[in-house]
Amino acid sequence: MKGQFMPEPKLTLPEWALLFILMAENAELSNKEIRERYADSVTLTGKPRLKLIDAKLIECRKGEGNAYFFALAEVGWRRCREELSGAVPSNAGSAGQALHAVLGGLGRHLDRTDRSLAQIFGDEPESAANARPESARPASAEGMTADQIELEIRRAYRKLADPAGSWIGLADIRDRLGAVPAREVDGVLRLMARMPGVRIEEETNQKALTQRDRAAAVVIGQRDQHVLAIEAP
Repeated sequence: MKGQFMPEPKLTLPEWALLFILMAENAELSNKEIRERYADSVTLTGKPRLKLIDAKLIECRKGEGNAYFFALAEVGWRRCREELSGAVPSNAGSAGQALHAVLGGLGRHLDRTDRSLAQIFGDEPESAANARPESARPASAEGMTADQIELEIRRAYRKLADPAGSWIGLADIRDRLGAVPAREVDGVLRLMARMPGVRIEEETNQKALTQRDRAAAVVIGQRDQHVLAIEAP
């Protein structure tokens, strides 16, 4: 059911800077515009340009005067969202350390409010939240903390996973959580996705997904994620 993912390319600091610029601008930018608004060091040419295009992180087209125009692609939005909780690069410097502190705070805000980066910087309206329809949500379980919900998720996983570390559909996990609200489960799953030994990913064989699988997905990095794996302790 679950295939293997190709490793994502490691990005340099200037490449990350460009992705975050395109995210914040939410518009096509040429190298001339990037140079004028920001710095020459984050313009995109040669192998770095092809690298980001091949990784589907950016979209690129030729415009007036054969200039290249760049925009953040869907995968680029996802990588930016994942980087909000990423480790600070060793060569980031004091400015980079401060930037990652701000990014981490933004990531926690998105987790708490169930918003996406596209709602903050992009064109996705606030009303288009990633919540499941009311009919798909179980009744409220009063008084459960995030730690308690995480414990219930792990218990459900252990009962279903044979062996430990195998992929289990989130639909099966949710079925075992009883009256825990789906929105609260979503928030805890997003937190767990950052934890060591926990992987929450997209089902690569989209044709195998049922409506039940799609309804049970959790949105992380603007992508529906359908399966969970937790390494054996």
